[in-house]
Amino acid sequence: MKIRALSPQDLSSYRRLRMESILDSPSSFVPTYDEEGSLPDDQMVTRLNAGPFQVTYGAFQEDVLVGTVGLIRDPRSKICHRATIVGVYVTPQARTAGVAQGLLEAVIAHARNIPEVIQLDLRVNTINARARSLYAKLGFESCGIDRRALCIDGQFHDEERMALYLEER
Repeated sequence: MKIRALSPQDLSSYRRLRMESILDSPSSFVPTYDEEGSLPDDQMVTRLNAGPFQVTYGAFQEDVLVGTVGLIRDPRSKICHRATIVGVYVTPQARTAGVAQGLLEAVIAHARNIPEVIQLDLRVNTINARARSLYAKLGFESCGIDRRALCIDGQFHDEERMALYLEER
């Protein structure tokens, strides 16, 4: 498995996996399949332009993109000390190979190299016990539950807010 920051050259692989992720786990992503599919390439490629306020990592098995994780950070001075982990997804065939943990470790290491960032935040569907367990294993702590965070086909889904504190408390 190879993990690296994605670039605009990875757009077609990224788009394919992103669309798969929404079909496979609709309660883990805010956009619907149609909403995400209607995004023009130039808008989607902005996610793949790494910079001081965002990066997207990908995991590859034999040159096939099998997982992604993003890190975004708001540039406003009062909250730029926090970054948010987004878009965590691993294709079902690669889920037992440690891909998710490898991706998360890569993005956490990236965040640790940003001097201003002292906290990583994420949100996870409360029914996703496997993901919640992995986040806890990596040191994320629960910060609360957002009731009715998503509504999919009339069914509400709660999300747990979790944080990893990068500095000693």
